[in-house]
Amino acid sequence: MLDLPLLYLITKLVAVVASYMLMVDAKADLVVIIISVLSFACVFVLEILIDRLWKKKSLILITISASIIACLYMGVDILFSLLIVLLLQMFELLLSKEMYYQISIITSILLFFVYSPDIDIIILSICLIIMIIISRISIIRQEYFVHKNENLQEKIMKLESKVADLNGLMKTLKTTASLEERNRIAARIHDEIGHGISGSIILLEAAMLQMKDNHNKATGTVEKAIINLRESVDEIRTALREERIDKSLLGIHDITSILEEFKVKYNINSKLKTTGDLTSISLDIWACIHDNLKECLTNVLKHSNATEFNLNIQVYNKIIKVEFRDNGRTSGQEIEKNLGLEAIEERVVICKGRCFFAKDENGFCVTNIFTVA
Repeated sequence: MLDLPLLYLITKLVAVVASYMLMVDAKADLVVIIISVLSFACVFVLEILIDRLWKKKSLILITISASIIACLYMGVDILFSLLIVLLLQMFELLLSKEMYYQISIITSILLFFVYSPDIDIIILSICLIIMIIISRISIIRQEYFVHKNENLQEKIMKLESKVADLNGLMKTLKTTASLEERNRIAARIHDEIGHGISGSIILLEAAMLQMKDNHNKATGTVEKAIINLRESVDEIRTALREERIDKSLLGIHDITSILEEFKVKYNINSKLKTTGDLTSISLDIWACIHDNLKECLTNVLKHSNATEFNLNIQVYNKIIKVEFRDNGRTSGQEIEKNLGLEAIEERVVICKGRCFFAKDENGFCVTNIFTVA
């Protein structure tokens, strides 16, 4: 990749070679020209090596100063173009980016007035100055975008690391919540139900001991044990009803988790909209919606370039309408039923519903219609 040191190396070599080619036309000593070109080339290559290996600005400034002195000694009228390039390179190392263009242009104009070179030298110098300015702007912009891309890559890596940490945290929280819920249910069974059953066992054991001596008293003890057991059974039923999650909440939670995971994993906006009484949806229909949702999301990844996916569940008095819609663009207007679409249709038929497929300029839509029992 072209950078500023390499740019100045190229322009200096061009300036030296072009300047001495003008001397060849003037019938100058060819041996002196070749030795001068090779000497300057060695110094320029040494500069690029210093920049690449040691990054010593002071050493580079020394070589530039030596080259400027050589230009003045050998004749500014011949090496005027090289002198300008050397000064521009020195300004690159000493001045800020904001002051570079102002100082460079003013210095170049002053040199043109002071030395008044030939027209060929003036044209060569102007071409080199324009080449350096345009290339410098392009190189700085390229370095800016490369640096920005590196920063974005670093941010992406950090975000991916945070996502991985959050996924691990979510799994830990789910496990912790599950364990806490199990402990709470176990404590409730032990405190409320276990005591009643334990008391009934003690009463039955006492009844066995009383059976031989006092039959009536034993019968009363057994009746108390039966009452305690009935109360314990009632407590068990009450606890199960209280602990049991409503099927609509369970279904919505499951579907919401699938959509959120899909949104985070594939960066496709996913939305869920519900209307009506969701408690009238049976477990079989919830299972059908769950499986069809997964199938539709898979089709979005395989066959569509969609950026948005919407799931709309509408519950009416006697009808349940479920709509899976994406904004993907697919070729052709005819719908080809693959194995995935056939599986969706079969699941809906099993639940005694009807399935419809539609495709237009707005995307692809799968509609499931179920009847409320």
